[in-house]
Amino acid sequence: MKNVIYLLIAVLMVSCGGSNSSKSNYEKTITDHLLKGSDTKENLNFKIVELNEQGNVTVADSITYLTDEFRKDKQLIIDRVSLAKKMSEELLAKTKKQSDIDKYNADIAVMNARIDSLKNLVPDNLRGYESRNANDVLAIIVRCKYSVQLSGTPKEETFDFYLSPDGSKCYGKKGI
Repeated sequence: MKNVIYLLIAVLMVSCGGSNSSKSNYEKTITDHLLKGSDTKENLNFKIVELNEQGNVTVADSITYLTDEFRKDKQLIIDRVSLAKKMSEELLAKTKKQSDIDKYNADIAVMNARIDSLKNLVPDNLRGYESRNANDVLAIIVRCKYSVQLSGTPKEETFDFYLSPDGSKCYGKKGI
């Protein structure tokens, strides 16, 4: 029975130690990212106040994001071409000269073809994901609240940092 208790304590210590190890790794990565090319940590009185994992970015999340952005961009272009087509149609309705009528009809036909082509366009920026599992983790989101002293005034900031799955690289940050 004693051996079982010792085993449980050992497992608990190892599992808790692993969590602290990853947080320590996150702290180092975020600190290195923030202080790159600036004064030392001590000169800025930099310290991490709070650090929490917020979630992951998976292959499926990335595909969804890229597809949504593609659709938004595509719709913006369709709207612009449609507006130009509408303007050409209005000018066509007002003109009397046959040469202008022919020009506007040709322009409208080109714009109709572009609109149809755009509507059928599919994203081509997803090629890197074909062989990936949708559940593969691409990034870990870590919320970090830190304080830094600039010009003698302490300031606290909170950002979500996007780190590599192993926590060793920072891809970027986003203010919250």
